[in-house]
Amino acid sequence: MIVIEKKVINNVPVIEMVEQDALHKNLPLALFFHGVTNQKEQGLTVGYELAKKGFRTVIPDAYLHGERIDEPYHGPKEMAFWHIEMKTIEELPEIVDYYVSRQLASHNSVTVTGLSMGAIATCMAFAKYPWIKAAGCLMGNPDPVSFTKWLLTSHWRDSIEEMANVDEATVEVAMRPFLPLSLKEAPEKIAGRPFYIWHGKEDQTVPFEQMEHFVTAIAEQDYARNVQVTFSEGKGHKVPYEIFVEMAETLESPK
Repeated sequence: MIVIEKKVINNVPVIEMVEQDALHKNLPLALFFHGVTNQKEQGLTVGYELAKKGFRTVIPDAYLHGERIDEPYHGPKEMAFWHIEMKTIEELPEIVDYYVSRQLASHNSVTVTGLSMGAIATCMAFAKYPWIKAAGCLMGNPDPVSFTKWLLTSHWRDSIEEMANVDEATVEVAMRPFLPLSLKEAPEKIAGRPFYIWHGKEDQTVPFEQMEHFVTAIAEQDYARNVQVTFSEGKGHKVPYEIFVEMAETLESPK
């Protein structure tokens, strides 16, 4: 039986999911980061699949989402999305340390996964933290700078008021702190670690083409030897249930 428990870790509300008979054991730790406008409860399905595979699964509420919706934000509105992403990257080690310090996880057995906004954060975390053992990216993007430039010419520009006066030069300056977090700029940071990638070919929200180009570029490289990719025909910006299962099976640690 999977036990589901709500906790607050360093002011971050999370859901923890784990097999009941392993509740107090040192287990591989898997984090799942949800998508934009979502909340931690919407990660229960994938959390269940990961917990079934022996992970202690932790699903945090992202900054300005879920129980954190009323947290203060005083930055420029057009950069709110990237402030959320940076917060996720900064809070990740704090959540890991919480479990490691209680001997409920080990620092060398951390897997990070995410969906859409959470998958973009996953890619950046994979670039920043070499101690992450494995990662799963569902409908994500490995290049925060190119993704932001794409937003300026996409359907999003007309629907997001804050983007109306943003130009490419502004993006170049605002996104400089994210260059070290770009897997596209430094794909060798994958470093042979298991990396599961899924994307629907009809995705117009986080563009499939950018992920396709990235995967093609790294395909023959030794550092990408444990990258597993699934691209699905006819699928848009919604993850099929069987992909949650496939990701959990792919990232499961050997017994």
